[in-house]
Amino acid sequence: MDENQKKVEISFLTDGPTQSDYFREQFQDFIKKFNLRLQQLSKMFDIPINDIENIMNDSISITNEKFEEIEYKLTMLNFGFNDFKAKDRVKSILNNLLVEYEITTESLSKIINVAEKELIDFKEDQLLERNIEIEICVNIILLNFVLHK
Repeated sequence: MDENQKKVEISFLTDGPTQSDYFREQFQDFIKKFNLRLQQLSKMFDIPINDIENIMNDSISITNEKFEEIEYKLTMLNFGFNDFKAKDRVKSILNNLLVEYEITTESLSKIINVAEKELIDFKEDQLLERNIEIEICVNIILLNFVLHK
């Protein structure tokens, strides 16, 4: 790569919006879309209210780790519920639990107190009684919450 290409790339990277600009715009859109206050944003993103105010006034920098966490939450809250059916979300959580904790459907079914066949049928998108499907969904979500707390 010649020296002129390096200068163009560096210029391109530094002339874009700053992290603060990006968050300010994203937060403003988020506030407007869902009719939220800064205090609610502070709690949802686990950022002190002063830092939220500073972001809105273009005077804060945050760690890359916090940036990624906020960006993930913004994306999920803005777009994660539109085209992803609730049952598919729970199946995704179910599959993640099976992989992440290396447990079997047998063990998982005992933990959430449903028959293993029902859990497998749910996982494979087979027709189940509505109350069994709801029990599986609620228990999977609760288990995920408990294990990640």
